[in-house]
Amino acid sequence: MEFLEIPPGVDIIEIRKQMNKMLFEAKKIAKPTKCILCGRQQTSFCNSHSVPQLVLRPIAQKGMVLHASAALGFNEELVDLEAGVNKSGTFNFICRNCDNSFFQDYENESNLLNRPTDKMLAEIAVKDMLLLMSKRAVEKELAKIHQKRSGLYENVEDLLAIKDLDENEFKEEIFFHKGIVDRNETGGYQILFWKLLPYVIPIAAQSAIALSTDMNGEIINDVYDYNPDVRMQYMHLCFFPLKEKSIVLAFYHKRDRLYRNLKHQVNASQQEDILKYLNYLLFAHTENYFISKTI
Repeated sequence: MEFLEIPPGVDIIEIRKQMNKMLFEAKKIAKPTKCILCGRQQTSFCNSHSVPQLVLRPIAQKGMVLHASAALGFNEELVDLEAGVNKSGTFNFICRNCDNSFFQDYENESNLLNRPTDKMLAEIAVKDMLLLMSKRAVEKELAKIHQKRSGLYENVEDLLAIKDLDENEFKEEIFFHKGIVDRNETGGYQILFWKLLPYVIPIAAQSAIALSTDMNGEIINDVYDYNPDVRMQYMHLCFFPLKEKSIVLAFYHKRDRLYRNLKHQVNASQQEDILKYLNYLLFAHTENYFISKTI
């Protein structure tokens, strides 16, 4: 059974046109007027990659990678299941200058082959939160469009208020980690797991996760608590295939103390079990992953 299965007789081409039209409109409205990283006024924004191109290329087949929509079973007539490396995982939220300069430490294969520095981890965290903030901004505008056209929501104000809370939290996270990059601070991050694998994994991914439970099922974040005084705590997960090797990385900042028990659980586990667990988290909690067409 396909996800979002279309009833017989429905014009799929027309539905796709309408979906793309609404998405284009929402993205256009959601674009900020200033680059969030440098604060400069902008008329256009860079096509930033949420997963570095250097880790997409090793798994691409004729320049193409499968998107999460393929694994989730979306109707291929309704949603693109694959795309070229240049168009995969892109978002428009920062200026070209910041995109080219801010992430240089971690978007470098020779650096990735070594245990990551705090600056690299902070750059990853900034990119992750920028993506989440961009997505929430688009989701908010989509909700407004749906409400205007069809009155889809009974109380759209509540939905928008929740998304505003998310946006504010993501923005705070961005500036927190950006400050670490700007000041070149050290000693702030806790690496849950880092491994250089001697083979190329067939999946590339990078995401921030507000993990709800640990390996034993104990609560970490109460993700349904919408109290504005409660801050979600995030871990960051990376699957980076390179030319001949791969990196699997999971980390969090030490201020996010809710992950301390998870750290002890990971330290007490075998490598194979940790890899299985992180692989599970990838598919259970994220959608920002890209798969080689070979599998």
